[in-house]
Amino acid sequence: LKYLFNKYGSDKSNIHNYHLIYGSLFKKKKNVRKILEIGLGTNNDNIISNMSTKGNPGASIRAFRDFFDKAIIYGADIDKNILFSENRIKTFFADQTNLTHLKNIFKKTKGNFDLIIDDGLHAPYANVSVIIASLNYLKKSGYLVIEDIPFKAKPIWEVMSYILNKKYNSYLVKTKKSYVFIVKKN
Repeated sequence: LKYLFNKYGSDKSNIHNYHLIYGSLFKKKKNVRKILEIGLGTNNDNIISNMSTKGNPGASIRAFRDFFDKAIIYGADIDKNILFSENRIKTFFADQTNLTHLKNIFKKTKGNFDLIIDDGLHAPYANVSVIIASLNYLKKSGYLVIEDIPFKAKPIWEVMSYILNKKYNSYLVKTKKSYVFIVKKN
C-alpha cells in the first residue's frame, strides 16, 4: 500500500504513514468490496483545505483500487473539476458539511461499506457531519476513519469516543503529524 500511495502521489504514506493503519485494519484485503473516500485532494488554491497546486487529485483512491483488487471505490469532493470515473472508481460531488449531499451519495451507492474515509475539510464540524451521515452505511465490522486531526483537537475526539462507545469501538491513534480517529461498527 505504501508503494501505491507513493506511486500515485498521495501524501498518506510519505507524510502521514497511514499505510500502517490501513494495512493493520485490513489484513484480508480480498474481503474488502466497497470503499468511500470523502476528500479527493483538490489542487485548487481557492478551495479551503486544498492540497496546494502540487496536489494530485484522486491519488489515494487509485491506490486503494489497486491494493483492494476486489473492491469498488467511490470518492467525493466539493471541487467538481476533479471528479472522474475510471475502472472500479466512481466519484461524486458533495459538500461534506451538507447532510443531504452525503445521504445522496449513500442512496446512489447503496451503502454497506467496508471502509469510509474522511480526508476532506479537516474541521470538527465537517467530521461530525460525516460521522452522522455515514455510520448506518458501514457494514458490520466496517471502519470509518477520520484523517488529519490536529493534536490540539484531541479533547474533542475523546468526547466523541465516549459518545460512540455504546454502539461502536473507537480509537484515537497518534501518527507522525496528527491523530486519526477510527470507528469500528460492531
